[in-house]
Amino acid sequence: MRFLSAFVALALVALLAALAWLLRPQDEAWARLQAGGSLRIAMDPSFPPFDMVDEKGQIAGFDADLAQELAARLHAPVEFKAIAFDGLVDAVLADKVDLVISAFPLDPRLTQDVRYSRPYFEAGLVLVSRPEDAVSEPEALTDRVIAVEWGSLGDAWARERALPIMRTETPADALKAVASGAADFAVVDAVTAALNSPAELIIHSPPLESDPYVIVSSLHAPKLAEAIDEALLEILSDGTWERLTRAYFPMPPLPPSLTP
Repeated sequence: MRFLSAFVALALVALLAALAWLLRPQDEAWARLQAGGSLRIAMDPSFPPFDMVDEKGQIAGFDADLAQELAARLHAPVEFKAIAFDGLVDAVLADKVDLVISAFPLDPRLTQDVRYSRPYFEAGLVLVSRPEDAVSEPEALTDRVIAVEWGSLGDAWARERALPIMRTETPADALKAVASGAADFAVVDAVTAALNSPAELIIHSPPLESDPYVIVSSLHAPKLAEAIDEALLEILSDGTWERLTRAYFPMPPLPPSLTP
């Protein structure tokens, strides 16, 4: 009889545990936001103009402005957490934050661990030229002088295609070489192009090689991830993204693809 009572008690405990698991919120982050909780966002504030600390000691930059815009559309307050870049994904996995918004490049190796949003910034290699030197495809660059930073990805891209190369000390110098007419084109990353291109140059679309920045969330927060993607699509489509970029980039950057 005592054995039977113990068995019934254990069965009841197991049943209650199973019910608790079934009744728990399937997206605890989303449930917390719906109850008025903050959207917890991790950033490494050491990569301006995306992530930095302002003169008041507050996290600022393009990513911070984007995060505020996303939170406003989700009707949630924002709580920023400054975390070193190497610890950003771990913070999501440990449920210390809901999102990483920190110029985070899409890394396919992490798709089994975390969820990525649609791209919100294109940081890949781009072609920059004077307006009169528009080209329809990279193959048309044969016999044109390509300015690149020595040892950069742009340098490797041009070498792989056996293009005439002018190597410079910095990517900004490569852009200046195009502006002065010393080179026909520059191949640099899209962030550098948007920050340093002289006004008389143009950035060609699409990128030569794509390297999108994405928002990182937990695999256990599907409702939050869906809401973020929907809000991002609105921001990219209604002119908000262009407004946010104008505050940080002298040259309009390439918009990211609207296809997830």
